[in-house]
Parts: sequence; C-alpha cells; structure tokens
Amino acid sequence: MTSDHIAHPLLIGIANIKMSTCLKLSSNLFMLTALLPVPKFIHEKKHMHGILEDRLIHQCLDIVLKSVKTAARLGVMMSDPDSHNCYCFTPLTGYIADTPEAAMLATVGGKTSPVTMAIYKQFSGPFQHKPCTGSTTLAQLCVVKLRVDPQDIEAFFQEAQKFCLNGVYEPFWRNILLLCPSRFLTPEVLHYLHKMFWDHDVKWCVHAIDSSELDF
Repeated sequence: MTSDHIAHPLLIGIANIKMSTCLKLSSNLFMLTALLPVPKFIHEKKHMHGILEDRLIHQCLDIVLKSVKTAARLGVMMSDPDSHNCYCFTPLTGYIADTPEAAMLATVGGKTSPVTMAIYKQFSGPFQHKPCTGSTTLAQLCVVKLRVDPQDIEAFFQEAQKFCLNGVYEPFWRNILLLCPSRFLTPEVLHYLHKMFWDHDVKWCVHAIDSSELDF
C-alpha cells in the first residue's frame, strides 16, 4: 500500500442546530474529527483496489466513532448552552455524502440504491421499493461469512455480489444502536435534486408538451 499526501476530511456536527446557522462558515459548527487516508493499493487486480479502500474507510470510521457509539448506547454527561449538565445520547442522525460514497457506506454495489432494495435496472420502475435496512444487510453478510472467509477478499467479493454488496464485511454502523443506512443517508442536492430534475422531470415535460412549448 502506498499513498500521496492527501486525505478525506471527516466533519461532525450537532443535528439540533438550525440549518441557516450551520451553513454559515463563520459559525464553525462542523468540527474536523479525523483525516481519513486516501491510499493507493498495489494489488495485482485493479478491481480489488476499490474493495480494499472501502474496507479501510469502514475500519477508520469504526475507530474514530468509537466514543460516539458508546455515548449512543450508554449515554454521556454533556453541558447545554446554559451550563447545565444533561445526560445525553448521540445517535447518528445523518451522514452527508454523494451517491457513490453513500453506496460505499451502505456496503452495497455501485449500481445499487443505498437506501432501497432497488438495483439500477429497477430505478425507472413505477413503484417504491422496500428500504435497504441495516438488519437486512447484516443478515446477508452473515450468510456470506458462513460461505467464505472475509480475509479471502476475491472469493468474499464474488459471494457478496450475489446480494449486491460491495465486499465490506464489517460496516462501521453495525454496532450503533437503532442505526440504519436507509435513515442516516440523507439525500444530497447534486444527484437527488439537480440531476434527477434534468435527467427525468425535464424529459417528461419535453415528451408531454414538446421542447418548443417548454422553451416558450
């Protein structure tokens, strides 16, 4: 494994602060928690590099968020703005990420929805698919682990692909109380709003009323 002098910043903030305040850079409401490594692997098969990178990110998040997991499960004393001590719990309520990163965090394949059970061939379907729950993913991983040793990366990945998983065998969220990727992976503006509008809504309108009418 080799690496350049670059890293992926992990920021953490509190969910009960108004978004208008959070968006102000001067408020400093997002704290730099860790710098996650961006490695270059030297495995002879290039498609294994992505799997190794995904596994490393989950292992790093496992370490960095250890105290948050403990606080979510057991609680921790924290002071409020009035300096009163409160017994608090810290669940992960949202993880802001783009679509490829969201798929990696949910441990699903790149052409699979990170929040539903739909694969790319079903994205244009007319009905809503079931949510991609953490319990379902963990159950699928248990089946794969029974069949293949997770340390045999290539064999594990091939078996995991049958469930549309990406080869990560220990998701960082597996032991956080009441946590589910379909809930904490919030929609991001570029893919869920902007690209969805241009790739779907605009095309529907053009088909319905013609492009010249839409331009008018």
